[in-house]
Order: sequence, then structure tokens, then C-alpha cells
Amino acid sequence: MNKSYLILIVIGFIFSMNLSAQNDFKIGINAGINYPDVRGHEYAKYNNFKVGYLFGVTFDYYLKENLSIKANINYEKKIKKLQLTYFNYEAEETGKESFSEIYEYINIPILLKYEFGNSKFFVNGGPFFNYLLNNEIDSDYPNDDTDIVTEQKNIDFGLSFGIGTKVSINEKNDLTIEIRDDFGIIDTGDVPKHVGGKVKTNTIKLVVGWNLGI
Repeated sequence: MNKSYLILIVIGFIFSMNLSAQNDFKIGINAGINYPDVRGHEYAKYNNFKVGYLFGVTFDYYLKENLSIKANINYEKKIKKLQLTYFNYEAEETGKESFSEIYEYINIPILLKYEFGNSKFFVNGGPFFNYLLNNEIDSDYPNDDTDIVTEQKNIDFGLSFGIGTKVSINEKNDLTIEIRDDFGIIDTGDVPKHVGGKVKTNTIKLVVGWNLGI
């Protein structure tokens, strides 16, 4: 199934849930930027990532006035920078050229959210699940070998923690601004035996959400 159709089906399903929702259920949309990284082996620090983005739907189910279960279904793009350095026959550097390796995910965090009374601030935490939709390199990368992409497992899982604030627009609508850290806890890649170690992810996000008031 085309990944665009999959995203639309998921978003449509979440919106349809609102037909039976009560006052303790809020639905909205969110978008933001991410800065990913990896850890787990001695060469992980040499990975050079760029800022990516995400967007999707969100909903809160309130267990109590200040306590809710918050979940997102996001499309998320992570970008790693690749750089080729060129040399002449005298081993002198003649130039550099940059390319991007793209990772596309469905990101699903399920968080317990606590709002601090009337202060408008909140914290949340819980597990997240990522499913890798696609992994590819810029089409103009000067290498015809399609196996150049990084070996990457389809599944990523870990713990997500965030802190943010809510800004009320009117009685039904509000905005949220949140800083979140998705801390991966499972091995997501195949590290060469001569290197040793694992590949675990870590992604810092800035997410802006809008409660649709419906």
C-alpha cells in the first residue's frame, strides 16, 4: 500500500473516533521539527544529522481534570547528512559535496500527561513506537549502488518524555508548545562486527499542537 494512503487512512480513523467522543476527549493536530542522533558504538558520534520535521494527529483522554492519556500518530522525516570529499592525484583536497539520507517513519507515542493546576504547564512520559516506511539517499548521489543506504530495522521502540505549556485561544481551542525527547532503547541497525556495539536512537523534538475544539 502506498505510504501516503496509509497516512490518510490512519488520520481518517482517528478523526472518526470523535463521533462518539465526550467532554473528556480532545482531538487535535500537531506539527514540529526534530533533531535526531544515534548512540551505542564508537563511531556513532561521527553521524551528522540535520533538522527534520513531523506532522500528525493527537488526542487526549482525560482520566481526571489534570491527568490524561495523550497519544499521537505522526508522519516523521529524519535526515542524515552525507558528505563526499574529493582529492586530486597528489592527495590534495579539491572540494566537498553534501547529500542527504532520508528516513521516513510512522511515530506513535502513548504518554501519561499531567497538567500543573492553573499554571498551564504540563509534563508527560511513556513509550513510543516507530515504524520505518522508507530509507533512501538523494537521487543525485554519485553512486549507483542502492545498497549504500544504512542497514536499518523497521521497528524502533523507546521512552518519550516531554515538558510544555498550553495557551488558551478561546473556550474550546488551545495551543500547546512542547519539547520532547524520544529515547530509543532497542538496537535498530546492523553495526559491522569490526566496530562492535549497537545503534540506538535519540530524537529531540519541538512540537506545536492545536486542539480543534470539536
